Amino acid sequence: MTTLGIFVFVAAILMSIGLHEFGHFITAKEFGIKVEQFFIGFGPRLWSVRRGETEYGVKALPVGGYVRIAGMNPFEEIAPEDASRVFKAKKPWQRAIVLSAGSFTHFIIGLVIIAFVMGIVGSPTDHPTTTISSIQGAFDGHPSPAQDAGLRPGDMLAAVNGHRITQWQQAVDILHRFGGKRVQITVNRKGTLITTSTVLADHNPQTGKKVGFLGIGPTFLQKHYGPLQSITKAGHDVGAGMLGSLEAIGHLFEPSTLGRIFSQAAGRQPRTAEDPTTVVGLTSQAGGLLGHGDIGAFFLLIAYFNIFIGVANLLPLPPLDGGHLAVLAYEKIRGREVDMRRLVPITVTVISVFGSLFLLLLYLDIVRPLPAIPG
Repeated sequence: MTTLGIFVFVAAILMSIGLHEFGHFITAKEFGIKVEQFFIGFGPRLWSVRRGETEYGVKALPVGGYVRIAGMNPFEEIAPEDASRVFKAKKPWQRAIVLSAGSFTHFIIGLVIIAFVMGIVGSPTDHPTTTISSIQGAFDGHPSPAQDAGLRPGDMLAAVNGHRITQWQQAVDILHRFGGKRVQITVNRKGTLITTSTVLADHNPQTGKKVGFLGIGPTFLQKHYGPLQSITKAGHDVGAGMLGSLEAIGHLFEPSTLGRIFSQAAGRQPRTAEDPTTVVGLTSQAGGLLGHGDIGAFFLLIAYFNIFIGVANLLPLPPLDGGHLAVLAYEKIRGREVDMRRLVPITVTVISVFGSLFLLLLYLDIVRPLPAIPG
């Protein structure tokens, strides 16, 4: 299931990229703007076909996509017959819609997925049961304490070190006190009480905290919503996800976060589940979620990834769509056109900064991946 989760997550990302570009494409076409190319991927061309004035195709590196709209490249020479069909020739509100359409598709994808999860799978409440939902497969290259104890998803905690367990937090409080020590655990497995023991780890790999760690995840009570409630809650969650994405981007560039990333790259600090990651790290986490059957969390990860990409793309920085929107707003306020060629140094700087940070995080995801999701 882990391999299936990775495959489905990658397919979902590629579909999201296609829909993002389709948003630009369809709105540009609707306003009569000439669209020269519609490609998924970058690098060497694998396949392409021309239909009318637009070339459609796929390139070798599935890390993005693009729509080439006539007039958006400041160094492009415009044929006289296309002068009325270039991007700059259209009304500001039309250009704003074309620029925003890509991010808008991500928000719609997030809304649809979240509403689907709320209605079909349900939303976890804040009330964990005593039933184990997941088992950490490995810990520091060895079987996790839970795996060593022979625990299984579906086991219900009955006692820890002789203390009867009726609530999940009771077990957490007891286990936290016995880091590095042997504990006795009793579970109810399909009506049969089974007692086993294991030595707890002395820290939590997800948070880095020095506490006793067994490597189990709780099962939460699920609440299901009707169609209207699902859409309403999904709308609220999309808004919260947009705000959270802005906060995450701001946090990423805080000196403390950058210092931690460089320290991790030098091998001086461990990575935790809260650390920033790239799509490579997210793909691995997605595979783990589907691997232990957490379908709701798997699809929510896809939804919130889309929301994050939509927000990031609207940052007022060239060459992002938000940068073009910022230029459009500036032109509207000042009443004169901006020479986009003068923004090339800013564009190069933005690409260099974001690209360097991406490569550093990609290195960490490959060499020092995030702790695996229990499963």
